[in-house]
Amino acid sequence: MSWYTNSDRYVTRHPEPLSAAGATFYEVAGLRDADLRRSIAVHEAGHAVLGFAFSIPVAAICIREDFGRVSEGPAAWVQWGQPWDVPWPRCITMCAAGERAEDRRLREEGLWTPERAWVAERTAASDRQRVVEVLRADRGMTLSYGHAPAGHFNYATVMAAADAALHHLWDRVLSLAAALDQRGQLTGRQAARAAQMTHVAIECDDAPVRPPGVEEGYLEAIAAARGTSTVREAA
Repeated sequence: MSWYTNSDRYVTRHPEPLSAAGATFYEVAGLRDADLRRSIAVHEAGHAVLGFAFSIPVAAICIREDFGRVSEGPAAWVQWGQPWDVPWPRCITMCAAGERAEDRRLREEGLWTPERAWVAERTAASDRQRVVEVLRADRGMTLSYGHAPAGHFNYATVMAAADAALHHLWDRVLSLAAALDQRGQLTGRQAARAAQMTHVAIECDDAPVRPPGVEEGYLEAIAAARGTSTVREAA
């Protein structure tokens, strides 16, 4: 697997397109608004579904109607409940799930190009920064790309863990993304219903669901990362 250092030092699996000069990420992607909105919805659904699976409470999910083009701020987000406490491998796997879900959906819909895959990576910058912070605070490690010398953790391992976990929950990701695309905003309880999963922070009418293979998949992909440390979120 190759990694590329972009002109601003951000590292991606796909090379920075020549068309990126002077263009916004969404201009580089060149998707119709309907496809862009669904792609963003899948990204956020990837985070939320793994949040449900890993006992991280989801308070709300939202997509901005202007995708952040006009007003400042992110195009979409998951608002997490508080407080929560999960093992650090689960936290970083959830962080990577957004960009990995988006990449998978582009491939399945015949929309994938290297440029769009690059955009999916670039728009996940805040997610990757969270991985950096968790590794530093909880393990005293540095995130690296393509290699993992002593004291480093390879982001390729994190991506593989996210892919493994999403594989067992993919139908739920798509169901939640469709609901988010249609409504624009969902409470945690509404999101749980759309994904047919149990909300871990707010009482939910749905029966508990634990799809088989989720825990095994992410543990297998991240087997090299051993320990019992946890990540706590208080804000």
